[in-house]
Amino acid sequence: MSSETTLTRRQLLGGATAVGACIIVGGVTAVAAGTASAETGESLAEVQYGFLVNMNKCVDCEKCVAACREFNHLSEDTPNRRTINTFVNSRGESVYVSTSCMHCGEPACERVCPAGAITKGDAGIVSTNKDVCIGCKYCFEACPYGVPNYNSVAMDKCDCCLDAGVAPGEEPYCVRACKFGALEYGPLDDLYALAEKQGKTAVPVGEAGAPSCLLIGEV
Repeated sequence: MSSETTLTRRQLLGGATAVGACIIVGGVTAVAAGTASAETGESLAEVQYGFLVNMNKCVDCEKCVAACREFNHLSEDTPNRRTINTFVNSRGESVYVSTSCMHCGEPACERVCPAGAITKGDAGIVSTNKDVCIGCKYCFEACPYGVPNYNSVAMDKCDCCLDAGVAPGEEPYCVRACKFGALEYGPLDDLYALAEKQGKTAVPVGEAGAPSCLLIGEV
């Protein structure tokens, strides 16, 4: 199903692995969508949402991958928006990590797009206007996480299921499909607070672009 890579602590904390390095240690409780904005009075335009992945619960069933393809009606020539990668941790154990677009706080893809096809909107979601995309691949070259893919029409990537009718801040279909609690979605502030309540420290998967994918602690 997925390739196997030796995972080091330096790769995790330094964000050197472009894809699949969101590692969570310990149990995770689901974060209700919209909680942050409801409690603080902030609008969705002011709240950054992100993903939380629990490698201890992921079993590589690929239900998240399948749900993404199905509900977003991805064409046969469109690569998977979400992928599962296999890593070997410091104890020699294989662990599975599901990732997609990082929906960066400062997306390099948006900055370099000459056509203005990439925008950052409500809930911090980075999306692509396929009618405007010219297929120059500048976004792929700029993305530190290797996210942008291409089909015969335009660049394609995760938009948290906006095109599939999911409103900003609501759970994308990949999260709904996970039956093991390995994939969570919510306001970043809530995810940080959740980690703190568990006595853990959540840190972003990397530094470049301020990615909205968090990891907790030791590997």
